[in-house]
Amino acid sequence: MKNTDDGGNAKLMLAAVQHSGETDLDVDQLILDFAGDLREKGYRVGGVAQVNTIPTGACRCDMALEELTSGKVMQISQQLGPGSSGCRLDSSALEHVTGLVEASLDEDIDILIINKFGKQEADGMGLRSAIARAAAAGIPVLAGLNPALNDAWDAFCGGEGQILDANPSVLKNWLKTAL
Repeated sequence: MKNTDDGGNAKLMLAAVQHSGETDLDVDQLILDFAGDLREKGYRVGGVAQVNTIPTGACRCDMALEELTSGKVMQISQQLGPGSSGCRLDSSALEHVTGLVEASLDEDIDILIINKFGKQEADGMGLRSAIARAAAAGIPVLAGLNPALNDAWDAFCGGEGQILDANPSVLKNWLKTAL
């Protein structure tokens, strides 16, 4: 169900849930649970949610995403060694995930959920094009957001994006408006 205004034009339904930092496990779980609840209710959900299963001995910075259409879990971090301070994001893995998310937009989804509008998206890469494409098509978009990127989110949304508290009832109320 796509949102349109009275003139039949797509309305922007962009919302972000505030992350408190790079490893905010509670917001990641909230987004994952929200996506699961929507699927159980019969909504067609596209996008990705971070799955925070950290194996014994693994870095807490290891990142895996669940592609929400298929349920497939994919690793998007690379092992750089114990003394490394560089970015652990595997850009080729993110590119693969982006392709899957873009493909989900062709499946007439009801909502696009993105684990976070992060530095890649703020810099014009990552899942930014999928978010823009969904918004232009009138598909509601929910993304996680680190407060350090609020200005980038606001610029991306043209001032029309909402920032939501990380609370299940807040997400449910936004959903009523969005869908």
